Amino acid sequence: MQLNSIASTGGINLPWPTILNGKRILETQLSESQTCIKKCGDSPKCASSIDLGEFVCDDGLTYFRHEMADNILHVYGVRGPNNKTPINSYTKEGLKGRYVSKEDFEKWVKSLELLHSSIEKHFLSRQSEMLDPLHDPTRIAKQIHTIANKLAREDARRSGFEPRLENAAPELKTLVKAADLLADSFELLTIYFNPDAASFGRKSSLSLHGLLTKLVSIFRIDDGGLTRSSNQRIYIHGECHRNAFVHESFKLIPFALLTNAVKYSMTGSIEVTIVDRNLSAEITVQSIGPYIEEDERSAIFKKRGRGKWAKTFEGRGVGLFLADIIAKVHGFQIKVSSRKTGSSKDGIPLATNCFSFEVPYQR
Repeated sequence: MQLNSIASTGGINLPWPTILNGKRILETQLSESQTCIKKCGDSPKCASSIDLGEFVCDDGLTYFRHEMADNILHVYGVRGPNNKTPINSYTKEGLKGRYVSKEDFEKWVKSLELLHSSIEKHFLSRQSEMLDPLHDPTRIAKQIHTIANKLAREDARRSGFEPRLENAAPELKTLVKAADLLADSFELLTIYFNPDAASFGRKSSLSLHGLLTKLVSIFRIDDGGLTRSSNQRIYIHGECHRNAFVHESFKLIPFALLTNAVKYSMTGSIEVTIVDRNLSAEITVQSIGPYIEEDERSAIFKKRGRGKWAKTFEGRGVGLFLADIIAKVHGFQIKVSSRKTGSSKDGIPLATNCFSFEVPYQR
């Protein structure tokens, strides 16, 4: 949770000039220093600082930078204990009466952290209550998925999941896809409300190649144009005959990456690759879509984080955020690269976007 919305209501104590998450808060007990106003105007240069602690800017004033959960705050235009700038006729207007001790700053930060923690606990409690009604719909979605798969297998005569699914009646194939996506979406929703759910249950052995084959076959099903995936060509390359030891939530990582590729692909072709390494398997999902700027490649894994070229597409910036949570639970990182193709579509620069991760084999 970010504190900006609470700060704008006057609901938290702001004794000194403060910048919260890059936004300057104007209503504070101590007004902004005249030196800050003259030298920086509406854009204090200290807001771009990335180091934590107490610092003195080029104009002789102190600023503090502190991180708290998903909040970054700056207190600026004050005089801290490490500020040796002499007060004279030139600096008096900017420094006099603006002293902030280390103890006062730390006490204030501690009060903000306690407030933030209290609100987060209450919010998580409310989220748990909100999730309770999802229990029955989730169970029903899984029952529909089980029945749909059974009907599809009985409807076709060829062996193997994918051949049977491809050979089943179109209505059954669509039902299988809808039920599978619905069940997985409910599971992602659970993790969105409660990130700890990503590690629920004991780890078990999982065939990575089998999982990818199943997911790709589900996404390939033609649903009559109801979703973008109806027009996508999804290919799977490589083989892997070893298993990984993972939580149940693991399957949602490739599910989220495939969903992301389907949503943003602008050429209709998606490549899924699995490479058998010595101690791990590398899984890659590649497609051509909106270019991801270099400074966006970590931000898109944050809650509601989206690249500027992707914002023309419908989306909430949730899928990659959840995939990243699950990946961290399993001890690996999802990597992203974006290479411009040199062409564009509807004014959007196109790029080959590649999301990849390595998952260790069962040990």
